[in-house]
Amino acid sequence: MENFTFKKENFNKIFPFYVLLNNNLEIISYGTSFGKLYPSLKKGDSFNENFRIKRPFLDTITAKALSENVNQLVIIECRTGHDTVIRGQFELLDDKFLFVGSPWFISIEEIKSKSLNIFDFANYDPLLDLLQLLKTQEISTLELRNLLKINNDQREELKKEREELNMQSLVASANNNAIIFTTPDAKIFWCNDAYLKLTGFSREEIFGQTPVEIGNNPAIEKEALQKMIDLFYSGKPFDVEITHGRKDGSYFWTRTQGQPVYNDKGEIQQYFAMIEDMTEIKEKEEQLKLLSLIAEKNMNSVVICDRDGRIEWVNESFEQVTGYNIFELVGKKPGEMLQGKDTSPEAVAYLSRQIREGEPFNCEIVNYNKNGKKFWLQITGQALYNQWGEISRFFAIQEDITERKKLEKQREELMNSLEKSNKELEDYAQIVSHDLKSPLRSINSLMAWIREENEGTMTEQTSLYFSMIENKLEKMDSLIQGVLTYSRIDRADVNREKVNLDEIVNNIIHIIDIPSHIKVTVDCTLPVILADRYRMQQLFQNLIGNAVTYIDKPEGTVNIGHNETKAAHTFYVKDNGPGIAKENHEKIFKIFQSLVKNERSTGLGLSIVKKIIDNYKGKIWLESEPGHGTTFFIQLPKTK
Repeated sequence: MENFTFKKENFNKIFPFYVLLNNNLEIISYGTSFGKLYPSLKKGDSFNENFRIKRPFLDTITAKALSENVNQLVIIECRTGHDTVIRGQFELLDDKFLFVGSPWFISIEEIKSKSLNIFDFANYDPLLDLLQLLKTQEISTLELRNLLKINNDQREELKKEREELNMQSLVASANNNAIIFTTPDAKIFWCNDAYLKLTGFSREEIFGQTPVEIGNNPAIEKEALQKMIDLFYSGKPFDVEITHGRKDGSYFWTRTQGQPVYNDKGEIQQYFAMIEDMTEIKEKEEQLKLLSLIAEKNMNSVVICDRDGRIEWVNESFEQVTGYNIFELVGKKPGEMLQGKDTSPEAVAYLSRQIREGEPFNCEIVNYNKNGKKFWLQITGQALYNQWGEISRFFAIQEDITERKKLEKQREELMNSLEKSNKELEDYAQIVSHDLKSPLRSINSLMAWIREENEGTMTEQTSLYFSMIENKLEKMDSLIQGVLTYSRIDRADVNREKVNLDEIVNNIIHIIDIPSHIKVTVDCTLPVILADRYRMQQLFQNLIGNAVTYIDKPEGTVNIGHNETKAAHTFYVKDNGPGIAKENHEKIFKIFQSLVKNERSTGLGLSIVKKIIDNYKGKIWLESEPGHGTTFFIQLPKTK
């Protein structure tokens, strides 16, 4: 390979944004375009006092720190109010540090504000596309003629830049993008390490081959390939997006930019090409296309905003819900257009914080459409990132939950009304029970006085009538107490404690009146559950008492038992009584329903049982046939 010498002036044309530092990190020289960005900069200035390294972040810039960060992407910014940052690399050059980079611009206006033009950038710099657009929009006819003259002068100067290639190769070696040099007949004679890493080939395998031979792959686009070949052999610069093969048979997407290098006679001496790996960008572009396609078909509203939170795109559903068309929305922040007096400040603060920190967000918020109509939204969204891990835009899905909110409000109002009604019913039941029990107690006292005053003089028939009245009074008292109990069951449990049902049931067996011909048996040890002790007492006392009351056999049996699953307890109360016809299995749980006449029955026992079980979100059912007894099953879900 030939050796080349290098002149500062020519190097400046290819790498206009460079800075050369001595070992004390003092500025020896810098590119003319670099000087345009930082006009207050002078030779001999301290680099450390004028600039900071943003990525990788360095607290203090030292020669040692720079030595440890060569051959990697570095982002620098000015400490003195200039807002432009430069991306590039540091390279050791003898005892000096050479920084070569390119400014980071995001808009034409920013480039114009720096008074830069096309000649302030290297020919292969990606920002040339943006500058070319600026040039096309602004140059006049006179400027165009001057530009043509300058281009001709530049072409003549480029013929003298053969000696630059030695320095250019040095810089290219440190470039993150792949760089190659070829002979005029397209044979590769030099490449940097980045090209080896991207392709997987060794230098021995690459040198002497053409880029087409190295990069050929089954997915290559024939049209793009032919365009690059035609421009190459025409001696023209080229800039194409094309796939490039690897040694292992895979391939990656590239942006390949090349330009000819001339000798003193104006003949093409070699070609210089830079190959940028675009695979991740291409994949994200495809993802964005797919995301937009999905969003367009989504029934919910979808909005995509830039990194500043300004709308870039919305789907048709978003337009329909808000009443705004996409042209009215683009460039605006959703909150500026849609929030109003009933929008929660807490929700707004939450969204702002999540977006600012790049975190996912999910909340409910009140918005207003173009006509001022209020509606509720459920907003779910997240940030999208570029290849450098920086937020590029935000994506959000907005579900209209206005109807759901109306239903929730109606439900809340209904529950409040129901709670009020239940309280009124309970109060009424207590008043009624008190008012009814008072005359009953008076009648009972009168009956006792009459018996006492007429002891020994009442006929047998009169005594029978008195007993019948007393039984009726006792039944009426039980009925009143049952009504009061039934009205109170809907109240939320105040006491939830560990209740030993084995103890509860055995106490009931000893308390209630069980005729001598009936045997009540507990088949197994009953569990301890979390519940209200009084209600469990009511539940089992009613079930066992009901079974005992209706047994019509000479020898009666009542069995109580339990089964358990992971989710629930299931109890049973089984008797050998008269049984219940299938058509009456549901009827018996209704209030004041009794299928047979019995002086001790109020018609409330099973209604109370059913209401208690419903209150615990449990189930009750029975298995029974006339003449073959009845088994009641109670299932109560386990609670923690």
